[in-house]
Amino acid sequence: MKCIFGIDLGGTQIKIGKFIDGKLVLKYAIDTDVSDNGKNIINDICVTIEKNLNSDTLIGIGIDVPGPVKDGWVLGAQNIGWKSVNVKGEISNRFPNVLVEVLNDANAALYGEYYCGGAKGYKNVVMMTLGTGLGGGIIIDGKVYEGANGSSGEIGHICIDKNGRDCTCGLKGCVEQYTSAVGILRTADEMRKSCGKETMLNKENLTCKDVFDFAKLGDEVALEVIEDVTDKLAIGAAAVCNTLNPDLMLVGGGVSKAGEFLLERLEKKFKKYAFYSVRDTKFALAKLGNDAGIFGSFYSVWCKVDESSNL
Repeated sequence: MKCIFGIDLGGTQIKIGKFIDGKLVLKYAIDTDVSDNGKNIINDICVTIEKNLNSDTLIGIGIDVPGPVKDGWVLGAQNIGWKSVNVKGEISNRFPNVLVEVLNDANAALYGEYYCGGAKGYKNVVMMTLGTGLGGGIIIDGKVYEGANGSSGEIGHICIDKNGRDCTCGLKGCVEQYTSAVGILRTADEMRKSCGKETMLNKENLTCKDVFDFAKLGDEVALEVIEDVTDKLAIGAAAVCNTLNPDLMLVGGGVSKAGEFLLERLEKKFKKYAFYSVRDTKFALAKLGNDAGIFGSFYSVWCKVDESSNL
């Protein structure tokens, strides 16, 4: 059988899916070896593919990476130690005559959602992925838009306060410093210390999920945190929608598990900041969860495989 591998390269784990006839038939994960600036990562991926190929014929490999991508090159992925790496070239050398596609992880997640998740049926979509950071992906007329140097969709680095929190990118006041899981916990810590009120946020080892759960229970300070977070996220979302005017704004990532509690507040605040003609932009939650990356990486190849492959 002819098969395609979809690979989601993360900072701690590499998730790998094997697809036959467009269906996911095998899914597994290996640890990401970030030693020596991640020099073993590509070999680890290739060895794992070889071990799980069995008697099937490999015709394509799609891989997403946590950094900007242009023409198969990763232009830097700090959390795995990469600077400029020719991912497509290195994998193609290992698997000649196999179609290889490389894309940014947020774009891959959106691609997966576009074909079989929450964005199915829409042609122009922006996705915000709320996790450790705030990533983004853009689809225009059914195609992922990467930009001039693979850096489109960096929604997390829209500046909302030029004198605000320092960001790891070197800028100040980036929206992800307030709306990512890390940013939410920082806001919660600041508010609980300054509020002078009783709050469940004083819990030891507080998590981002706790903040939302306590807000749902009516904790006044936790609610203030969520109001602040969704307000800042709405500013970023409005800036993007004012520019691109998408059909759909899709919200994914771990923080999105807060569900409608998050989405309703975000959409309401969005209307305060959005240009009047884009205020009816539809908001929805992503559906594929942690599998979005492997599905998106798979579809990046699937769409380019010649019809003669019979896949």
